[in-house]
Amino acid sequence: MTKIFNKLLLLSATCLLSNNLFAQETVCFKNDVEKPSTIETIALDGGVCKGKISLNEMKKDGWDVLDIKIVPSQNKFNYTYYFIKNETQNSLGNKIVDNDYSKKNFSIKPMGMKIENIQDNKSTINVGNLIVGQSGIVVHIYDNDKRLIVSNAKVISSNSNTSVVEFFKFDDLKQDALPTSKREVEIGDVLVLNYMYNSSLLITPTQDSFQSVRDNFKLNNFIHSDIFAAKLKVNNKPYPTKEDFQSFAIEQNLGTIFFALNNKVYIVDTKTFTILDSYSFAYENSEGKMPFYTRVEEIEESILDFSFFSDKKELNYDEYYKRILGL
Repeated sequence: MTKIFNKLLLLSATCLLSNNLFAQETVCFKNDVEKPSTIETIALDGGVCKGKISLNEMKKDGWDVLDIKIVPSQNKFNYTYYFIKNETQNSLGNKIVDNDYSKKNFSIKPMGMKIENIQDNKSTINVGNLIVGQSGIVVHIYDNDKRLIVSNAKVISSNSNTSVVEFFKFDDLKQDALPTSKREVEIGDVLVLNYMYNSSLLITPTQDSFQSVRDNFKLNNFIHSDIFAAKLKVNNKPYPTKEDFQSFAIEQNLGTIFFALNNKVYIVDTKTFTILDSYSFAYENSEGKMPFYTRVEEIEESILDFSFFSDKKELNYDEYYKRILGL
């Protein structure tokens, strides 16, 4: 039974890691390599390689190597490669940002690097100019092609050359039927920042603004706000809190939330609720719908609702979300 549970946990974590619409990941390997000089041209096994694609061919196809493990075995070598591929769409319609959202060093593109040091549950990485509050995950790779998410991570400081990330519990797989892994972050694990940043929830005041933002941020896969509204209706919560947004994002495996208010779009990290960036975005400023644009109607308030906004019923859309975001 324990083996079955462990397989279920591994399968769930692997599916979660692979569920990014525009960022693919795979692990390929090659065992019993006699001459290391041939590793770039021989076909790799596992993952998308399937014994047909070499390391050089993977790179030509747009795959980046996030990690490589080399294990000597009886005068031969076993190689394991962890690849990631970021697929972007080139057409942005009425373009307001570039393909990487590069303003202020913000990008939705996943960034991978190996953990080389750990002290007091923190690690210093050789990547600078990151955003404090930027988050990601830590992946442990074993048995050639198996991988397990072992921790969340967030940037707590950054300068021009290095950044410090802090690890915190990964509890996205909230399932009573599955056991929780006790594995902790180890040196050699892979840190993936911006994990699922292109899977997003979009909060806007009107249908027109909803469509306009979605059309202009085509790099992101937006879950419809109706799904969030349906959950709020079931829970009798017409005025969502920060915790409601974060809980829903974990359930839906979302990395960012886009809030449109006061003719700007704010991009927020779901794990830390940090504003990663904001963009001026003109849309028709008509009377916004509370709590946001949705086709779900009559979200009734529970008689036991004691929201932190005692005067929430008097707030309009922009005022409400300015409070949510701390603006």
